[in-house]
Amino acid sequence: MDETASPAATIDCPYCAEPINPKSKKCKHCGEILDPQMRELELLKSQRNTPQVFMNAGGGAAAAAAASGVGTMLRRFPHWMHVLLVILSGGLWIPAYILMYLFRNKRYYY
Repeated sequence: MDETASPAATIDCPYCAEPINPKSKKCKHCGEILDPQMRELELLKSQRNTPQVFMNAGGGAAAAAAASGVGTMLRRFPHWMHVLLVILSGGLWIPAYILMYLFRNKRYYY
């Protein structure tokens, strides 16, 4: 029994142009799904398994752009810069704490 199909009994894959069986639902060479219903099911499965959570991503517009695949990729915020900004912004509260201490209610707080 001959393992290879005759050239007349094959079609070219629209994605990788390799010869495949005309009844194939998925290309054995590139793995692309050829059947429209099966492709839709795979798309729905992949959407269900990927979380749609965008925390600190620049608002709803950035989340929508990232979800649709349009636009630039979101950049990570470096940890060293986060630490530096926390130290600097925490230092801005020191005058407020000093004023609160100076003008405290001395009747209740020593």
